[in-house]
Amino acid sequence: MALKNSENGVEISFETVEKEEDEVQVCDIRMNLDHNAAPLQQLVDISDAFSSNEIFCSRDALIEWARNVGKRNGFVIVIKRSDKGDSRKARVTLACERGGTYRHAKNKSNVEDLNRKGTGTKKCDCPFKIIGVKLTSSDDWSVKVVCGFHNHRAAKQLEGHSYAGRLSDGEKTILSDMTKNLVKPRNILLSIKNHDEYNVSTMKTIYNARHKHRLLNSAGRSQMQQLMKQLNECKYVEWHRKDASNDCVRDLFWAHPTSIQLLNAFCSVLIMDCTYKTNRYRLPLLEIVGVTSTNLTFSVAFVYLEAERVDNYTWAMEKLQSLMFADRLPNVIVTDRELALMNAVRLVFPTTTNLLCRWHISKNVLANCKKLFERKEKWEAFMSAWSVLVFSSKEDDYERNLRSLTTDYYTYPGAIKYVTESWLTPYKERFVAAWTDKVMHLGNVTTNRAESAYAKLKRHLGSSQGDFESSWNVINALIELQHTEIKASFERSISVVEHQFNNAMFKELRGIVSRASLNMILMEFKRASQVEIDKGICGCVNRTSYGLPCAHELAELIKEGRTIALDSVHSHWRKLDTVTDNVSYELTISTEIDSILRQFADCDEAGKIALKRKLRELACPATTSMCPPLEKVKGKGRPSLKINLSTKRAPSLFEIVESAHDSTSPATACSVKVPKEKKLKYIKCFPHQIREHIVNIVDVKADGHCGYRSIAGLLGMGEDGWGTVRHDLVRELHTFHDEYVQLYGSIDRVAELVYSLSWFDSFAPYDRWMTLPDMGHLIASRYNIVLVHLSIRQCLTYLPLRSVSPAPLHHKLIALGFVEDCHFVQVFLDSTSPIPPIACNWRNYRYQCARGWEIPYVPRIEAFRSSLGTNSNVATQETIDVDET
Repeated sequence: MALKNSENGVEISFETVEKEEDEVQVCDIRMNLDHNAAPLQQLVDISDAFSSNEIFCSRDALIEWARNVGKRNGFVIVIKRSDKGDSRKARVTLACERGGTYRHAKNKSNVEDLNRKGTGTKKCDCPFKIIGVKLTSSDDWSVKVVCGFHNHRAAKQLEGHSYAGRLSDGEKTILSDMTKNLVKPRNILLSIKNHDEYNVSTMKTIYNARHKHRLLNSAGRSQMQQLMKQLNECKYVEWHRKDASNDCVRDLFWAHPTSIQLLNAFCSVLIMDCTYKTNRYRLPLLEIVGVTSTNLTFSVAFVYLEAERVDNYTWAMEKLQSLMFADRLPNVIVTDRELALMNAVRLVFPTTTNLLCRWHISKNVLANCKKLFERKEKWEAFMSAWSVLVFSSKEDDYERNLRSLTTDYYTYPGAIKYVTESWLTPYKERFVAAWTDKVMHLGNVTTNRAESAYAKLKRHLGSSQGDFESSWNVINALIELQHTEIKASFERSISVVEHQFNNAMFKELRGIVSRASLNMILMEFKRASQVEIDKGICGCVNRTSYGLPCAHELAELIKEGRTIALDSVHSHWRKLDTVTDNVSYELTISTEIDSILRQFADCDEAGKIALKRKLRELACPATTSMCPPLEKVKGKGRPSLKINLSTKRAPSLFEIVESAHDSTSPATACSVKVPKEKKLKYIKCFPHQIREHIVNIVDVKADGHCGYRSIAGLLGMGEDGWGTVRHDLVRELHTFHDEYVQLYGSIDRVAELVYSLSWFDSFAPYDRWMTLPDMGHLIASRYNIVLVHLSIRQCLTYLPLRSVSPAPLHHKLIALGFVEDCHFVQVFLDSTSPIPPIACNWRNYRYQCARGWEIPYVPRIEAFRSSLGTNSNVATQETIDVDET
């Protein structure tokens, strides 16, 4: 046999030699070179590399050895032929991947098809060949080189060679496991390469392998059949409604079995909200979440809805109710103002309190009212007054704050009308603290937990074009991780005793109730010494809203020398597992089976077929005939060639309004750039490093109450609310008298402050003026705000001493300026402004729970220090020497 090397003009012929029972070809090369032939060096001889007397223990070991040798030399070795050895010794023929020639497929005989862009072949009739032969004595194998020459150059790198990049069985197992665990393809490839330094697989290899893996798993089943099969295997509870005309699913509900156990164990509060852009069918996804005793969020159920109508929501609520025991219905359900959902909750859970999300209400107020205010500082003052109104702790406070809001902003009738008619009149009992604090909501007055769950889900979905089956894979993985973390938190509460709970008061609670509840009790325990047994000062929010002992109850226990009784803690906090009480009766379906058999016997042939089909789908969900919903398409305009895969929601109205209003607000924009030093009064009374960040300075009446007038204005009370500020600060000193004695160093200094604050005449003498830094701690702690004090001599930041920090988004920061050594003004800073260091006494006397207040401001404090430098005359501590400054 002879063949012509088309690349270098070398003719290679083979002579066949008979030897014993084996027919082995011996390569004999005769080089007939053309005048135009390439150099002989292009003919690559690697015979020595494959010449070996090694005996291989199996056929697979021989093949693996040959491929590894080929890789090291830059060639890909493949199986050309395999013979099991029925009539002779078993053997396997190995060749180069570029051996042989291209053979036209039957449907590719047309020349135009062969010349189509992107088509080609690697075949160049490479003569390389080796043969592995099985020895007669055992399963051992030997190798013989038939032809060790290649008629093409060795590859410098094997990436891109599809055969060399094939995954091994072990690598396929890794890919399968990592795909199931939501690992991204690029990370799968990196992991495989870390296991094998010689791996030359590419991203295309991973994508192809993942696609093949999905096809093998589905085994020809449709998307809905595969989904039903997986839900059944994982013991999910599933319900659906479908269109009778085309078998397309309308609504789809599923719940994890462990989630159902958690639901019945922690049914006090449920939070519901819809999200969008999670599936190609553009169906809204309703997620229902709950709260465990360890203050962790768990997903109860996921519901794909055909539309956000009362009918769809009522169906979902009925299915949710069927998961719960009759005596364990929710006390509180938190939603936004989705009227259809609210009506469905009222119909299915008539005894449940439906609270409205405060955050959504605040953003609705912003979207509808911000455009009515011409100045940014006026708008911020209005929102501060609105916040004070929403957080009114008593109905009398609510009425007073409402009168203050309507009086101070009577020049904005549109805003007053909106908040009154749209929110306060119809819904105040659902979001104002004076009413919600009477309901045991466990601290859940927003839908933030559901929003957070959606954000995590969308990060893992990665695309808005997935189907139900791919979405379930992601959801199921997240739920499994969620349940693991919840179980771990239970065990930590049982087995780990924090040192701060070693007080004898907690003896009956340690290891019995969750650590989250112990932390809340500890906060009240620290208040008990100031509150004593006065219910009016206590407020009893811990008892009514959380089901935990409040400060005045703890004060009574301390006075009587008793410990906190276990039965004084609500059962929600005492549950540290997912086990629910066994039902008192045995569940059977014998009656239902008998009824079906009778119905089947009474049906005609067509009825029997229909009934049998329904029962088959129930017994074998993978046989369902249900179809996914029809994909919704836009009916107008030219269809886009680019598919939008983003899961990011469209901007809400409040975001559009906020962006548009801020971009044209007189407070933040000006047609002519004027240096702020020339524009704003008192600007030179502040360090020059901070001046560029001052948006506005608002003066107040200079009557000795200017400091309190400024605070009242910044809090949204209006400048004339100075008397309320004085009264509140006096009450703060009385309530936490002992703590402020320690902070200020003596009881005399506290008495001086009480004397200074207790002045309510129209003009205040010098000794009744506000003094800083002393009153900074009082203001920050009383109103739960961040107070920034700015002056040319001293700059400090004050944080609340006793409260737990909310999310940074909900922090309120105000700035008070001291100018001309005798007057206070309101200062408005931009959101990126550096702020001064925190007063040292805050670190020395704050509660442990308040440490989180500092974290969001560390970068801004460092920026202030850097801009101030080391040679500045501005003090950043409480005590300064006036002579030196």
